[in-house]
Amino acid sequence: MAVVEQILTMAAARSEPQVPTLNGAFYADRAVWLCACVTDFDADAPKWLIVETDAGGVGWCRVPDGTGVRAFVVTHFVTGDHVHPGEVLHWLQDRDDRTWPRQDTSDREVIEAMGRKIRDLQAD
Repeated sequence: MAVVEQILTMAAARSEPQVPTLNGAFYADRAVWLCACVTDFDADAPKWLIVETDAGGVGWCRVPDGTGVRAFVVTHFVTGDHVHPGEVLHWLQDRDDRTWPRQDTSDREVIEAMGRKIRDLQAD
C-alpha cells in the first residue's frame, strides 16, 4: 500500500496546477475513491480519494474510517469501488492482468483517463 501512496504523492507533486483546496477539501472536476478492503486484512484497509481538475491538477488523500469522501472534496462527479490493493497498483502501473474497474462505461472511462494522467506524470 505504501507503493500506491508513493505513486499518488509523486503524481500530485508533479501536476500543474495544484488542485485548489478550501477548509481541507479539494475543489475538483472529478473524484475517485478506492477502498482497499478486499483483502484478508480489511480492518486496516485505506480509503484513498484521488481527485483531478480539468486544468491538469491531481491530488489525493486518505479518508479516515467512518468519514464520507464528500467531506474531502467538492465536485459534481464522484465514483469509486471496494478493491484489492493490488488492483489499484495494477491500475497505476497499467498492467495487463488487471480486472478493475468494473463500473458502468462512463465511470470506467473517467477512471481509466485518471489512471493515464497519473501514469503520464510518473513518466515525466
